[in-house]
Amino acid sequence: MTNRKDIWVYIEQNDGQISDVSLELLAKGNELAKTLNSQVWGLLFGYQVEDLAEKTIHYGADRVLVADHPELELYRTLPYCRVAVDLIQEHRPNIFLIGASPVGRDLAPRVASAVQVGLTADCTDLQIGDYEYRREKKIYKDLLLQLRPALGGNIIATIVNPKTQPQMATVREGVMEMHPLNKPVKG
Repeated sequence: MTNRKDIWVYIEQNDGQISDVSLELLAKGNELAKTLNSQVWGLLFGYQVEDLAEKTIHYGADRVLVADHPELELYRTLPYCRVAVDLIQEHRPNIFLIGASPVGRDLAPRVASAVQVGLTADCTDLQIGDYEYRREKKIYKDLLLQLRPALGGNIIATIVNPKTQPQMATVREGVMEMHPLNKPVKG
């Protein structure tokens, strides 16, 4: 594991428009980052999308990693996955959040499999907290608590990934608040 605590958000865009779920995740990422005293990074892929980086910063990213290439103009699983995996291996984020859109549901499991980490799908809330692993008699600090409905929605399960990074989750659209930052920032 790494000591970095950066939170990454995959910024899904289509025809130059950022998806709402990505903007919602930036807001939630900022909330989580305050708890961890960390930064929020956006991952923005596509072609001629550099102008979207500023909007990403306006909604809460401290940094935006942009992969801008004609081969990335339209979403295709393998090229997008390769770029994401290469960036994860280079920068080693603590948390990676992806919207549970059709694209996110395609990309997230491939990335998780490639970097050999767990993935919690369709989360409805995310929190930071500690987890006591009784079998090992060990407490893991500052983990991503991934909450999602289970058993037909009758209970809420809290899932943690204490031993691998990044901790990955997809989040349903519309369950987090979307709002730009109050103060202008530079990223």
